[in-house]
Amino acid sequence: MSNDPKTPVIDTHLHFWNLETNYREHAGWLEDSPSLQRSFLPEDVKPAFDACGVDKGIIIECARTSHKLNLWWLQLAAEHDYIGSVVAGCFLEQEDLSTWFDEYAQSPDFVGVRTSPAGSPDSWLDNPATLRGLQELSRRTLSLDLLVGFDAFAAVGEIAARFPELRICLNHCGNPPIAEGRMGDWAKNLRPLANQPNIMVKYSSLLFYTKPDTSIERIQPVADFLISHFGSERLVWGSNWPVELLGGSYEESFEKTYEAMESLTSAAERQAIFGGNAVRFYRVQD
Repeated sequence: MSNDPKTPVIDTHLHFWNLETNYREHAGWLEDSPSLQRSFLPEDVKPAFDACGVDKGIIIECARTSHKLNLWWLQLAAEHDYIGSVVAGCFLEQEDLSTWFDEYAQSPDFVGVRTSPAGSPDSWLDNPATLRGLQELSRRTLSLDLLVGFDAFAAVGEIAARFPELRICLNHCGNPPIAEGRMGDWAKNLRPLANQPNIMVKYSSLLFYTKPDTSIERIQPVADFLISHFGSERLVWGSNWPVELLGGSYEESFEKTYEAMESLTSAAERQAIFGGNAVRFYRVQD
């Protein structure tokens, strides 16, 4: 991948866990994935960064209620110059949200959270506690990563309209239901969000969503749709490492997602998707 030296390549979706010290926080969701039942740390992904020309990565929560893990991820970012920002975990409705944020704000690497509002999507904005949490994010200019499917897209649009200053990122292409054969529903519900300028889409984890057939032909329709509706300025690339290893290697994921964009975008647009947009959205430190 050729890259303007002024535009870093940034992986916006990395997960780290240490099962020797934090097994309890991760044990449940790893039970069905034996290959992931080991520690994954920054030094483990660095060789893949070097092989693919990735300059920095962004930590995304993977145990959202753990204050201890949030602090540990911030520590990792401080210790490794190839980690650029941290998106912590929380519940929007928790009473001590401001206290948590005050502590994280001592780190320049704290830029946002990944969570999901409590309850069904059609009730999100009816919950005063959820509104209070969203207001806190907006007030502090923190970003909100959301891992939701097409049934929640309308509610995401309502949040974006209610809080136009809130930067929102739909993770993993909005969970495209490729294996379920419901891409029509995904496209229909995702299309209106393209009219919301504060919504970004994370172009990530497509090997996981297409496995076991991870061919370019399976990935290409998602890339085509995202470019045609959101454009290169509203997409950020991410790997979803190490979960993406269930679909293929880091290098394979990078190469295929890049190749799926190569015929759709110019070099400058690809630099935006694979790094430039992330610098702005996640406020990556130099």
